[in-house]
Amino acid sequence: MNKILAYVFCAIIILSIGASAFIFFTGTGGVQENSNITIVTTPDQTAPEWPDAIVHPLANMVALPETENLAALRPVVASSFTDIYIPSNAVDGYVTSYWESNGFPAEFTVELDGNQTFQTVALRLNPSSLWEARGQVFEVQVSTDGNHFTTIVPSDRHEFDPETGNTVRIDFDQTTAQYVRFIFTANTASRTNGAQVAEILIFE
Repeated sequence: MNKILAYVFCAIIILSIGASAFIFFTGTGGVQENSNITIVTTPDQTAPEWPDAIVHPLANMVALPETENLAALRPVVASSFTDIYIPSNAVDGYVTSYWESNGFPAEFTVELDGNQTFQTVALRLNPSSLWEARGQVFEVQVSTDGNHFTTIVPSDRHEFDPETGNTVRIDFDQTTAQYVRFIFTANTASRTNGAQVAEILIFE
């Protein structure tokens, strides 16, 4: 008898749950809406968007052009380097590796794939806060033959700051060249006596 009552009790519970679910999902049985439920319309957008009320983590970073980086994996030559911090590190696509010169002045030349037209160069260091803010003094020269160079960016101090991605971007009038040379004369970082560059980028 106890088993029969138990079966009947379980059946009543199951039927009650099923009926409740049916009423909830179909809106039948006299229940038209649930005041605890808010229906939110999907925003009309074609791509993910950052909420206006929240500051984007990349908002303060130096923006770079979306065009091709002409310096990527190109042949490079430097006047010197220190230990394992070889010149090719500056065009390998990784900000965790870098070139470091052995003193000043220091020259670094990128050979592009023939004469190319470009209007932006950028230099990057590792964006980690372990790489403290520093200033580096350099100028930018170009050449079509690798022998005769013209200065397009005069020597000046440029600030690298992890708060903005440790990136320096320089824009100028369009120029055409195959060789781009950077001449460094100072670095304010406390733990080196040479130029330091994790990535050199050149954009159309």
